[in-house]
Amino acid sequence: MSTDREQRKARMAAAATRRARPEATLTGPTEIVRVKPIRITIDLDPEDYRRLTAWTAKAAVELDVPRVTAADAIRAMVRVAALDSGISGVVTDQLRRTREQ
Repeated sequence: MSTDREQRKARMAAAATRRARPEATLTGPTEIVRVKPIRITIDLDPEDYRRLTAWTAKAAVELDVPRVTAADAIRAMVRVAALDSGISGVVTDQLRRTREQ
């Protein structure tokens, strides 16, 4: 006969299996790598917002698409900054200047 604890563990394991997506990989006996996107929120001052919207409008023209969203633009910028050490250095310098103000 199962104990309450064993039943609870079985229910939790079943729930974790239902939440896991097929592309999830196990990194340990019970750990599942997160594959669901993580939502963030950012507040921009009006000038930075104008710069971002101007950039996305220009990118839409260059890509010949009706619109480039701010989220898509920021995702691309993060990927480029993370992969390119030259750009990463420029971003770090900008952060330093912003914090000194």
